[in-house]
Amino acid sequence: HGHLAVFKHTHHHGFALGDWLIQQRRKARAGLLSAHALQELTLLDPWWNPPWPFAWQRKYHQHRTLHAAGQPLPPELQRWARKQSILWHQLHPHQQALLCTIEIRPEAPSWQGTLPGA
Repeated sequence: HGHLAVFKHTHHHGFALGDWLIQQRRKARAGLLSAHALQELTLLDPWWNPPWPFAWQRKYHQHRTLHAAGQPLPPELQRWARKQSILWHQLHPHQQALLCTIEIRPEAPSWQGTLPGA
């Protein structure tokens, strides 16, 4: 599917891929993953082990998949996308770059009250 943001219970050809990837992420964070394994996983998906919460990464891929297919977004993903635009400046720069690829941008500031001198 072009990414390794699979759910924990994902199996691929009988292999517990989701559980295995969770173990690899833990090893990588602990510095216990071999350089070769790290390189191979990164070649498959540069963001297989992002520095932000992995739940965010799954939502991003769900949105990206539907966006690319021109399918409507379920309300949950619409809310997620809106939240990203509101919290834009709290996101990692790489998260911002990923969001731009699916046309999510920072929310334009709204002016409250009156302009000075008006």
